[in-house]
Amino acid sequence: MKKLPVIMFFAGAFSLGNSSLVAQTQQRGAVQDQEFVIRKDRVLTVPTQPRSFERLPVLPQPKGIGEFSYAVTPFFLNIPALNLQPTALDKAYRVDRRELYNGFVRAGYGNFASPLLEGRYMSTTADPINYAVKFKHQSFGQGPVGAEQSAEAHTNFGADGSYFTDAVEVFGGMNWAQDKYSFYGVNPVLFENPNLPFETSNNILNHFKIEAGLRDIEKTGPISYEGKFSFRSFKDSYAVKENEVGILAGLKFRTQSDWSGKVDLNYFHTNPEDITYSVDRNYFSIRPRISYNYEAFQFTAGLNLVSENDVIADKSSDFRIFPVLKASYQFADEFGFYGAFSGDVQRNTYFSFVNENPFLGPSEQLLNTINNYKIEGGIEGQFQEAFHYRAGIDVSRLNQMHFFVNSLADSSRFEIVYDDKSTVFNINAELGFKISDFYSLGSRLDLYQYDLNIQQAAWHRPLWELRVNNQFTPFEKLLVQANVNFMGGLKAKQYQYEAFSNPPPFEIVNLKTIADLQLKADFKITDRFSIFAEGNNILNGKNTRWLNYPVRGIQLVGGASFKF
Repeated sequence: MKKLPVIMFFAGAFSLGNSSLVAQTQQRGAVQDQEFVIRKDRVLTVPTQPRSFERLPVLPQPKGIGEFSYAVTPFFLNIPALNLQPTALDKAYRVDRRELYNGFVRAGYGNFASPLLEGRYMSTTADPINYAVKFKHQSFGQGPVGAEQSAEAHTNFGADGSYFTDAVEVFGGMNWAQDKYSFYGVNPVLFENPNLPFETSNNILNHFKIEAGLRDIEKTGPISYEGKFSFRSFKDSYAVKENEVGILAGLKFRTQSDWSGKVDLNYFHTNPEDITYSVDRNYFSIRPRISYNYEAFQFTAGLNLVSENDVIADKSSDFRIFPVLKASYQFADEFGFYGAFSGDVQRNTYFSFVNENPFLGPSEQLLNTINNYKIEGGIEGQFQEAFHYRAGIDVSRLNQMHFFVNSLADSSRFEIVYDDKSTVFNINAELGFKISDFYSLGSRLDLYQYDLNIQQAAWHRPLWELRVNNQFTPFEKLLVQANVNFMGGLKAKQYQYEAFSNPPPFEIVNLKTIADLQLKADFKITDRFSIFAEGNNILNGKNTRWLNYPVRGIQLVGGASFKF
């Protein structure tokens, strides 16, 4: 009971103190009227405080020593020179190497009785000899007309070798080829009745070539050179023979500035023989060039000096000089332009003609093509090294431009005709695309227009061509190719033999557009063993490139390849 007054006392003191604190807080927080005086001219002065400075004492100067004298005693020691024997650091570096195989063989078989056999063998080192040999045979026992009467066969064998010294490579090689064709493109009337006897003649083309030469190995020095000697022999099953001797030499100059130059020299002596002629043909050319490259600008100037002895009416001289001017400027990787003006003599031989048209028969005369001038220009560019394009136009003025027409004596064989003055316009475009190693595309479109003087049409020459090549790699072991070739606007001369006139009249035949779809696939089972399949003319078109000569239909070949 006594504690109660004490508690009451402390509670009253606490409440009194709390009320006084609240009152003081209210007084300090209240807003009251105040007056402030700001004087701008008032100056505060501070009395000067005297400071004392003491000078550093002067240190006594040391007395210098008068002389220094040393006694030097020479010592002559007979010490041999140090013999250093450095040794290479024996450290194993890890180098990723792909296993290389010396040999490759491929074999297959397809419809039209078509066996395929191909092989290659080469050395994988070049110290100091490098060599390679190759062989290929593919034949078609049956063809598009008369089965065995339109058979075809191709065989090729070649070898190459090089011997390397410190500065020079001595190289050489040989190649032998045999191609068998059948002249099955006779008058179509013979095939309307299958009971009529039908037999075609064959033509076997034999070709042999050997060459040897030397060239420098270092291609970055001030001078590079190369010289080569070649001999070629060609013969068919009839009267055609052609031997050729060739000498080729080239010299390149490089400077430490933006200038460079080169000189190419070519000489060929050819002696073709046929039913109506046996001549000696000579072709000699010198092609000097000088080039200037400055950043994105490139310029080339030169001459083509050519001498050839073809016999042509009203020919002024065997010697011709043509200028060569080329320039290009790349504003950026995405856009640039190019232009050129040049002239030359295109060398033609019976061998080059028969490679263009294997159904060629006897010829009356072999002539080179004179390209008086060629003017070309266009644009080109690329985007991020994945997409590239090129588009251009060119105009050429030609003399002795050659064409192929069916022979009047035998419609299954072709003969060569020429146009003395021709102008050819060409518009072309190229497009390429690549996505890593997965997909690549290459395509080209050509549009032609011919202005002729003698010939009624550009026989068997296309008005347009389109080529599209695709390559897929869906995964590492599978390679797929899909190519399509289109050619249109072909015209041929067909004689009307039933007219009983000499010579008989002819009509201009428009050949159908050629559409050739090719599919190829190669699957790698192991690093050494793989299988393949190829399909040609998948659209099963006749694709008549030469009048009366349809091609084989859908052609399939399958097989396997092995590396060793």
